[in-house]
Amino acid sequence: MTNLLALKEKIVGFYKNNEYLVNIIGKFILALLAFNYVNTELGYFETLTGILPTLFLSVLCAIVPVSVFVLIFALVVVLHLFKLSMALSLMVLVAFLVFYFLYLKFAPDQGILIVLYPVLAKYNLHYMMPLIGAMAFNPFAAFPVAFGVIFVKLLEYVKEAVALGDPGMDVQGIMTSYKYIFDHILADKEMIAYIVVFTIVILVVYGISRLSIDHSWYIAIAVGTVINVIGIAMQTSRVEDVSLVMVVIGSLLGGIIAAFAQFMGCTLDYARKEYLQFEDDDFYYYVKAVPKIQVSQEERTVKSFGKGKHKGKSKSRKEDRAHKKVREEEPEVDMETVSGDTQIFDNLESIPQTPLEKPTEDFDDLSFDGFDFDDLNEK
Repeated sequence: MTNLLALKEKIVGFYKNNEYLVNIIGKFILALLAFNYVNTELGYFETLTGILPTLFLSVLCAIVPVSVFVLIFALVVVLHLFKLSMALSLMVLVAFLVFYFLYLKFAPDQGILIVLYPVLAKYNLHYMMPLIGAMAFNPFAAFPVAFGVIFVKLLEYVKEAVALGDPGMDVQGIMTSYKYIFDHILADKEMIAYIVVFTIVILVVYGISRLSIDHSWYIAIAVGTVINVIGIAMQTSRVEDVSLVMVVIGSLLGGIIAAFAQFMGCTLDYARKEYLQFEDDDFYYYVKAVPKIQVSQEERTVKSFGKGKHKGKSKSRKEDRAHKKVREEEPEVDMETVSGDTQIFDNLESIPQTPLEKPTEDFDDLSFDGFDFDDLNEK
C-alpha cells in the first residue's frame, strides 16, 4: 500500500508540475476523437473532413478554453448539416444556442460532457457518463449529459428527415421535416430511458458522496454503478439495439475510472479520524475531521563500505607521499643571505613611533562630556 501511495504522489506531483501541458494534450485527444466522430457520422462538408483541417481544429480546441472548444465543435456540426440541409441545420443551431445561453454560459466547464458523450457513444461506452459527471462536477451535470443524449439522437433524426427528401426553402416541406424530427424524439424510449436513469445515477452518486460516512465516495460509485446497470437493463426489453453486455462493461469502466480519479484526487486515513465540537454566538458545530494520506519520500544517504573505504585510504596515502616529495624538493634557505640583509630591519628603527598614552590609574584623570569623577568622590 505504501508503494502505491508513493506512486500516486509521484503521478500527482507530475500533474501539478505539468498541469497546463497535460490539459492541452487531453483536450487535443478529445477534440481529435470528436471531429473524427463528426466526419464519420456526417462528413457532408468535405473541406473539413481532411487530415489537415481535423488536426488544425484539434490543436485550436486544445489551446482555447472549454467553452470555446464546445462552440467550435457545435459550429463544425452545423456546417456539416448546412451542406445537408440549410433549414434543418438552423434547427440544430438554435437548439444548441438556447442550451448554451441558458446553462453552459454559467457552467462552461461542464460543456466538455456534451463533447465527450458522442465520442463514447460511438464505441458504445456512453453508459459511464453519469458516474464521470457526478464525480467530476455536481448534480447539475445531469443537464449537459441529458443534452448530449438529445444531441446525438437529434443528429440521427435530421439525417433520416433529409433522406426522405430535402425540403430546401419550401415552407411546407420544412414543417414536415420538423414534425418528423420532433415526433421521433418525443417517442424515442431509448433516449428517455437514458435521460431518466442517468439523472437518477448522478443524483444518487453525488448525494451519497456527500454523506459523513467512511469511504462515502467509493460507496457512491459502487451504488451508482449498480443502479446504472439495473436501470438500463430494465429498458432492454422495450428498447431495441441495447446490449446488456455493453451496459455492464460501460458501467464498470465508468466506475473504475471514477474510483481511480477519486483515489488520485483525495485519499483519506479513516483510522485517524477525529470528531470535534465547538460553538460560537449563533451555531453549535459538529465536525468530523479525516486526515489525508500523504507519503513523502525522504532523502537517502548512501555510504560506501569495504572496497570504497580502501580506495579512500589509498588516495590519502598517495596525497601524503606527494606532499612529502614536494617538501623534499623545496630549496634550503641560506641563513647567511638572510642575516646579510639586516638593513631592511634596521630601517624599521628610523620610522617615528607615537608613544602610547599612559594608562589611567585614577578616576581623577577621567572625564566624559564635562562630567568629572572627582565630583562623585566629593559627594
